[in-house]
Amino acid sequence: MESHSDPGTGSNPRRVSVVQLICRAYGLSDASEITMEHIDRYVAERRRAEERTHQLRDRLRPHIPRPRAAGDAA
Repeated sequence: MESHSDPGTGSNPRRVSVVQLICRAYGLSDASEITMEHIDRYVAERRRAEERTHQLRDRLRPHIPRPRAAGDAA
């Protein structure tokens, strides 16, 4: 399984597996309780969160005009 840094650890990055993230997200005691429904729901929620993050970044990113070249009309 792929590992991710735990966002809550700050300056002490600790590797957390996707299995651990799913268990924490849904209050499961261990990996034996994970079902395909948990996995599908987790993936869908992550995708929605990433889409919202990208939309917010695009909306909040300041528009910086491109510098004009010497030959551009004013």
